Amino acid sequence: MQPAARHVYLNLDALRGVAAICVMLYHFSPFIADGKVLPSSYLAVDLFFLLSGFVIAHAYDRKIEAGMGFGSFLLVRLIRLYPLYLAGTLLGAFYLLIKNTLMPGDYMPMSDIAMMLTTGMLFIPLVGNAYHTIFPLNPASWSLFFELLVNIAYVLLFFALSKRVLSALVAGSLALLIVAAMFSGTLDFGMTGATIASGLPRVAFSFFLGVLMCRSMAQGGLGFLQRGYWAEMALLLTLVIFAIAPAGGGARAGYDLICVVLLFPVMVTVGAAAPTRPGLAKLFGWLGRISYPIYIIHTPMLMIIAGGGKAVSIDPFANHPWFGIAMAGAVIVIADVATRIYDEPVRRFLQRLTQRSRAIA
Repeated sequence: MQPAARHVYLNLDALRGVAAICVMLYHFSPFIADGKVLPSSYLAVDLFFLLSGFVIAHAYDRKIEAGMGFGSFLLVRLIRLYPLYLAGTLLGAFYLLIKNTLMPGDYMPMSDIAMMLTTGMLFIPLVGNAYHTIFPLNPASWSLFFELLVNIAYVLLFFALSKRVLSALVAGSLALLIVAAMFSGTLDFGMTGATIASGLPRVAFSFFLGVLMCRSMAQGGLGFLQRGYWAEMALLLTLVIFAIAPAGGGARAGYDLICVVLLFPVMVTVGAAAPTRPGLAKLFGWLGRISYPIYIIHTPMLMIIAGGGKAVSIDPFANHPWFGIAMAGAVIVIADVATRIYDEPVRRFLQRLTQRSRAIA
C-alpha cells in the first residue's frame, strides 16, 4: 500500500470550497429566489465524504502504518474539526437566547436550550420526534457526526482494510444506499432522527470509496490529465450537477445515485491528477481554506442575520434576492475572518499543547 507522494491537492480544495458555497446558497434559497437555488446541492455532503476519504488516506495511511495510534489520530481529527464546530453550536444557542428575549411568543424553555447545547457540544444526536434535525442548534453538524464515526471506523479497521476488503465494504454500502434511496426517493437523508440509520451507508460508501481511490491512484496511469483544462471542467461540472433538478420519485433517486457513484469519483480523480494552473493556486487554496468554516457556521448565521433583519423591521423574504446575496457575502467574509483570528490560532495552540504534553510524558 503506497499512497501518492505527500502534497497539497489544490484542485480538491477548490471542489470542496465551491461545494460549500453551493450548500450555503441552497439553504439561503428562501432569501434569494422563489424556488430552490442549486436544488441538488445537498449532494455536496456526499462529495465532502468522498473527498474526506481520499485526503485522510493520503495524509494518514503511512502515519498509521508507522505507529500512529487510535488516540493520536482521533485527537488530531478533533483539533481540526472541533473549534469551528463549537463556534457553530454556540452561535445556534446564542440565536435562541436572543430570540427568547425579542420574541417572547416563541419562547423556548432554558432547559431545552441547555440540553441541546450540552448534547451538541458532545456530538450526541437528538433523535426524538420533537426535533427537525439531530443537531437543532446547527443542523449542518449532522454530517460532522457521521464524519467522526467513519473516521473512527477507518483507524480501528485500518490494518484490515486491504483493497479487497475496501472493495467489499464499498459494494455492501452501495447496496444499502440504493435500497435507502429507492425507499426515500432521494439521497437527502441522515440529518433527522427518522433517517439517521440511512446516513450510515451514505457516509460509508463515499468515504471508503475515497480511501480506495487514493490507494489505487498511487499506481499512476492518468498521465493524459496533465494537459488541458480538466480541473476547471471538474469545477464547472460541480455547478452543473448542483443546478439540475430532476423530477421526483425514481428520477430523483436515480440522478442522485449517478452523481454519487459515477460523477463525483470522476471529478475527484480529475482533481487529484490534473495540475493546478499557477494563476489559480491562491484562489483554489483560499476556497479550500474557507470551505469548512462556511459549511459549519452558515446555518446559525442564517438564523442570526435573518432574525436581526426582522428585529429592525426588515422582512428578509420580501427583500430577495438582495438580502440573501448580502447574507451569503457576509457569511463568506465572516468565515474568512473566523479562520484567521479564531480557528487557525486555536488549532495551533492545541497542537503545541499536545506536543508539549507528549514531550513531558
